[in-house]
Amino acid sequence: MSPRLAHADDATEDICKTIGQGISLHIDGTYGGYPFSVLREAVLGGVACPSSALQVQAFETIAAPPPHMRITVKRPLEQGRQGTISAMLYAQGRFVIGERMSLSFFSRTQSPSSVKADINLVTTNLWNDLAARVTHNKPIIPQ
Repeated sequence: MSPRLAHADDATEDICKTIGQGISLHIDGTYGGYPFSVLREAVLGGVACPSSALQVQAFETIAAPPPHMRITVKRPLEQGRQGTISAMLYAQGRFVIGERMSLSFFSRTQSPSSVKADINLVTTNLWNDLAARVTHNKPIIPQ
């Protein structure tokens, strides 16, 4: 029996349970041929939840029913090649906000556990951008 390689998975994880009813997280992608379970653990270990007062305020406006987040990590098999991370947030059946960034040099050359910092950065940016909608009096869910 060979280990399952990282790819799209139909399972979801419940995260950020201390804020409202939490978030349903779907993880998919590939990470240089590593098993999906290793990628999954790295993503779960790096996800940032809303924490500042403005982030929580923005999140609470979309918290029921619990929103859905999709994080996709793509790193080619060839070590050192450019890879990407994207995080997209959906609520009430609609796209809310997304962030995308290139993997850091460290993440492009190391095992999946090294991607935790990149995951944390992309999800922190997502929450900061969502909170900025509150400060700019913009709708949390775009029209």
